[in-house]
Amino acid sequence: MDYDLIELDPITIAGITLRTDNSEAGFAKIQQHWGTFFQQGVHQQLGVEPGTEICEAYFDYESDATGAYTLLLGARLSPSTPPMSDGFTVRHFGAGRYAKFHIDDPNAIRHVWHHIWGRTDLDRRYACDFELIGAQGADVYVSLK
Repeated sequence: MDYDLIELDPITIAGITLRTDNSEAGFAKIQQHWGTFFQQGVHQQLGVEPGTEICEAYFDYESDATGAYTLLLGARLSPSTPPMSDGFTVRHFGAGRYAKFHIDDPNAIRHVWHHIWGRTDLDRRYACDFELIGAQGADVYVSLK
C-alpha cells in the first residue's frame, strides 16, 4: 500500500475521548465509542456542516502500537474555534511530517492500520495519528519523526 509524505500545519480536533488499546477488548470499546458519537450527535453539537469528515485521532501513546493511547472522535476544526461546552475535548497538535494513506472504502480503516503496524519502513513519532473519514473514502495520517 502506497503513501504520500506530507507536511501538515498545526491542527485542532474536538470531540469525545476514550482511553483504549489495540486488543480485541480495546476494539470493542472503540465500537461502543462510535455508537456514543452517533447517539449524542457529536458532529451536530460541534456545529460542523453536514457531510463534514469525521476525525478519529490517536495520541498520548503509552509506548507504541502495542500500548494504550487516547482516542478522540469528532471533527477537525479551525484553531480559532471558541472553547467547547462540557463533555468535549479540544486538542491542538503542532505541525509535523506525516505518511498519508488513502483508501476508497472508509470501512477498511482497521485493515489499513494492520498494514501500517506491519511496516518497518515508517519511523513513527507516536505523537498524533489521525483519520479523516468521509462517505467517499478516508485518509489515514501517521506522524513521522
